Amino acid sequence: MSGPRPQRGRGARPQRPAAELPAAGPPRHRAKGEETYHGVRACRALVAGRPGDMIRVYVAAEERRQWAALLEHCAKARLGFRVVPGDNLSRISGSTHHEGIAILARSYRRWDAAELEAAVAAGGVAGPLLYLDGVGNPHNFGAILRTAAHFGCGAVLGRRGELPPLSPAAVRVAEGAAEHVPVCDVDDPAATLARLKAAGFTVVATSSRGGEPLFTRGLSGRVVLVLGSEGEGVSRPLAAAADRCVRIPGSGAVESLNVSVACGVLLAEAWRGRKPAADGRPGGSQAGRGRARGRQPRGPAASIGRRRVT
Repeated sequence: MSGPRPQRGRGARPQRPAAELPAAGPPRHRAKGEETYHGVRACRALVAGRPGDMIRVYVAAEERRQWAALLEHCAKARLGFRVVPGDNLSRISGSTHHEGIAILARSYRRWDAAELEAAVAAGGVAGPLLYLDGVGNPHNFGAILRTAAHFGCGAVLGRRGELPPLSPAAVRVAEGAAEHVPVCDVDDPAATLARLKAAGFTVVATSSRGGEPLFTRGLSGRVVLVLGSEGEGVSRPLAAAADRCVRIPGSGAVESLNVSVACGVLLAEAWRGRKPAADGRPGGSQAGRGRARGRQPRGPAASIGRRRVT
């Protein structure tokens, strides 16, 4: 016979470690206006910047120690979560590149031209701005967003219906930048660029075949950089509306750079040419205020997704 069970002290039951919390609820189908985002940095930025938009969290069993703080937060906030095998997470996220985490959340809200112009008038967006003309690849779009966030870009613009969606693939490639850089759909590109010019912006088109070398005069002040697709380049109406046309000089061994690489070169030059602020850094845009720009996560977000050392 077994001996008597040890007596437990009175009071609440001891809490399980977050990594052992039971899954809460079955998988939830994605509704309209929702996406299942994945990837460590993308999800970490989502938790820090839009915790109220999270609907359900999925963590691979082998990565649950890394996300223990997030699971504990979900349990306390009564937010649905599941710890699942990695193969299941691939099916839930629709990608094998999930990196052990996926979050069902409300889709990113995009700006329209009126919101952009109001933010410019209020001083909330100082530039530089990017206009993407015919750039439709989601991976290029994600890489451009990542570069735009690094160099303090105020917003990324494009014609409504042509600018790629902020899909989970694009957001993962952006590595958290989708929380920092507004994406703006415009219905009348020529009119929007004209109003930005009236607000003090210089519109600079880019080309691999013509224009002055980028480093002859550089880029300074408030600029809108217009980048076209690698096949077609900037369309004629937008090229005609530009104040300048520049090209990135090189050896000529290849016809052109990938659009996301060209974007990095152009934004780096725009960053270099901006007027230094009081802290010695180039004066930056205030875009993304209310998202995650410049903020350090607090509370549960401060430790979410950080690997534990054992």
